[in-house]
Amino acid sequence: MGLRTARAQSCGGDKNLLGHLTENQIEDYGRRSLSATELLSVADHLGVCESCRRQVERALSGDAAFLALRFEVFDPPAGIASSARVWTHPTVEQIAEYVDGMPTGEELQVVQDHLTICEQCALAVTDLRAFKSQVAPRLNREYHPAPVRATFQSWRHRLLAFLPSPLLRSPLAFSSALAVLLLMVIGWLIWQAQQKKEREVVIATPPTSFTPPSTPSVMPTPSPIPAPEAAPVIAELNDGEGRVVLDRAGKLSGVDNLPPAYQRMVRESLTNQRLTQSSLLVGLNRPTSSLMGGDEQGNKFSVTEPVGKVMLSDRPTFRWSQLEGATGYIIEVYDKKFNLVTGSSPLTDKSWTAPQPLKRGEIYSWQVKAIKDGQEFRSPRPPATQAKFRILDQRKANELTQAQGAYGSSHLTLGLLYAEAGLLDQAEKEFQALQKANPDSELVRRLLSQLQKLGR
Repeated sequence: MGLRTARAQSCGGDKNLLGHLTENQIEDYGRRSLSATELLSVADHLGVCESCRRQVERALSGDAAFLALRFEVFDPPAGIASSARVWTHPTVEQIAEYVDGMPTGEELQVVQDHLTICEQCALAVTDLRAFKSQVAPRLNREYHPAPVRATFQSWRHRLLAFLPSPLLRSPLAFSSALAVLLLMVIGWLIWQAQQKKEREVVIATPPTSFTPPSTPSVMPTPSPIPAPEAAPVIAELNDGEGRVVLDRAGKLSGVDNLPPAYQRMVRESLTNQRLTQSSLLVGLNRPTSSLMGGDEQGNKFSVTEPVGKVMLSDRPTFRWSQLEGATGYIIEVYDKKFNLVTGSSPLTDKSWTAPQPLKRGEIYSWQVKAIKDGQEFRSPRPPATQAKFRILDQRKANELTQAQGAYGSSHLTLGLLYAEAGLLDQAEKEFQALQKANPDSELVRRLLSQLQKLGR
């Protein structure tokens, strides 16, 4: 039976008798084409009008029969025996009571057993729980008018009042109806907001007498706190791309890129304005005279370097002065126990580089033999002291290599590091570059002079 035919038989055409639903309303309700506000009004009427609810049921029996389950009782799977009540779908009221936690004992067990085998009813329970947690509390507190709250005392009674009887017979149809109910709630919220806005009344506030603001009392202006006087500067140098400044209070600026240990080294050197001899130079005695050997004819020659020095390279170059009339020279290098470590074949040049690296951190001594007229003349020879040198240890060599790459523009920093390691030749080059950048600095002249004395 069509929607229009069923309504015509009940209410006589399109007339709205005694406030009943019109044919168009029933037809739009069946098609789910009502607006949210209209759907809420129709649902309220169906909740209290038995006549219209029967007409809707008859109208839906032909057009929406798919919403009801075909059978109330279904057969259990093969091989499984259970109570007949387990295989009967619970009503929507029973499902709602189950969600509220009301069933107990055997009734609770029957519903639980049914939910384990019926996917449709389990889905209805899940949807109803979600609806209860999200929507139902709002309906209970504020969104239903007072008559509805008085008639229906629980959220599920209100829900059941909105749904036609065919929908109450099917848990599957009940899940589908939740979506419709959500639309109804949204429409109700919009309608309530509009009504509240219309009821708002702007209350004019009576004007009050104007009281001019009192003139604030003039607060005495605090006298400014004088800034502390800057400590006098005791050292100020142009260094590479920056400027190093040290005041009498010990504040050092211009070296923020240096590690703390290097900053302390710079501060102490500028404060004391002097250099101390490196501990690595101890034991490397220099000769007392410029002539460290000679022959009976007065032809004299001497070793020049390395003598009394620390060497950065582990393959040092040896140099000596010429002996008049000599046809060749032989170099011999000894360890601290005077064991021969390395030597050269007869040479005609006045320099020679060790062919293999010497052990780092060790002290060595060396001598040169000059061949003249078939005789050997040694330098140095007693009473002259031995020509000694030290190969810088690996840790210090690595540190200096890293400093050269990181702080190569700071002549002050590198000069102090080289002097500390006993590398006097390298330190002198850095201080000479620092003096060139600070030609009028008495401090740089003093440091360079001290360094040159350490090398004598």
